[in-house]
Amino acid sequence: MKENNDILVRKKPKTEAQGKSMQHEITSEATSRGKGTSAVYELTLLEKQKFEGTDIMSFKFSRQNEQQEAPNNDNKTYMYYKAGQFAFFDIVGVSNDPKGPIRHFTIASSPAEDFVMLSTRIRDTPYKKRLSSLEERAKVKVRGPEGKFVLHEDHSKRAVFLSGGIGVTPFRSMIKYATDEQLPVKINMFDSNRDQANILYKNEFDECLKTNKNLKIIYTITAEGQAPSSSDWKGERGIINKAMLTKYLTTSELNNSVFYICGPPGMLKAMQNLLEDDLHIPKERMRIQEFTGY
Repeated sequence: MKENNDILVRKKPKTEAQGKSMQHEITSEATSRGKGTSAVYELTLLEKQKFEGTDIMSFKFSRQNEQQEAPNNDNKTYMYYKAGQFAFFDIVGVSNDPKGPIRHFTIASSPAEDFVMLSTRIRDTPYKKRLSSLEERAKVKVRGPEGKFVLHEDHSKRAVFLSGGIGVTPFRSMIKYATDEQLPVKINMFDSNRDQANILYKNEFDECLKTNKNLKIIYTITAEGQAPSSSDWKGERGIINKAMLTKYLTTSELNNSVFYICGPPGMLKAMQNLLEDDLHIPKERMRIQEFTGY
């Protein structure tokens, strides 16, 4: 599948309008491996964070490209990307990994922020072990951005995000960008996780809700064996289904929204069937991106 490989390099990071509305397609990150002629940047690790009770870590990198040193700092270039795109991260010191030293990650930060952030589950692989052990100020090679999983341009149409687990990362980028830039697009996100500990970015989303009146977020947890009275959980329980969507979206809203699905393969298939078979949403109003879970 051909990806959007247009690269914009600026002297200072700026925010820009999102890309043009695209037709329905499954934008699997893995299908773009090795394709295109994207720009290559050398970015510096600024900070890393471990989310307690989970195997998830976040890594924040500089946006400034260290490969193009210049006497005047104003002449250095910065990495620019659209909210929802991804990039390939090449870290040194990876050995004995059958997939090599490069992985692709969605950029979870907003184009309006002054850092490039990724979040991922730390698995028992040489690459993930090396990534988790990187020290601050470490340099990494980044190629990108790539991908068409970006907000539609027609802001009169509501965006409905259906997220599963770590698949929330592109939605963090889109929501933060829409909030900071005060985009006139209404957003409803249904965020499904196995338990409360695995709800990623909740504090940041809660801050966005305070200022973005166009944003609504519905959290649901799927872990079984917990009675509703066993915790102070006030959100939904169970998988995202027709009853849940119709509880929060009117028929008119369902018929005039663009749906974005991101998560593991099983979740993607279930959500696609839900939209097509139960809600009769046409494919041209769906945007799908898969997390392959390495």
